[in-house]
Amino acid sequence: MIFDLRYPERRDELASLMNIAECAERTLMPIAPAPAFRARLRAGLMMAAHHQQVHHVLVAQRTESQWGWLLGAAALGSAAGLIAMVLHARAQGRNATVAPSRL
Repeated sequence: MIFDLRYPERRDELASLMNIAECAERTLMPIAPAPAFRARLRAGLMMAAHHQQVHHVLVAQRTESQWGWLLGAAALGSAAGLIAMVLHARAQGRNATVAPSRL
């Protein structure tokens, strides 16, 4: 056995495990799943993949639209602030009186 060379101190333990493995190999026989099972499994996996893609698209759209709203609100706020400053400056200019100069 190859394990005897690598792990000589565990020879007894490995021998019993190898006996179990050899017994299982002689007893168990590989089987192929039924075609109906394979068809159901394939359909289920395809549906799961589709749901995952749809979820990803919806989450991506929601994230993009939130950024769009945020950027739009920031631009609107900036424009409103700029308009308010211009109107305030114009109002201050009209109310200012020029003092007559004394020569």
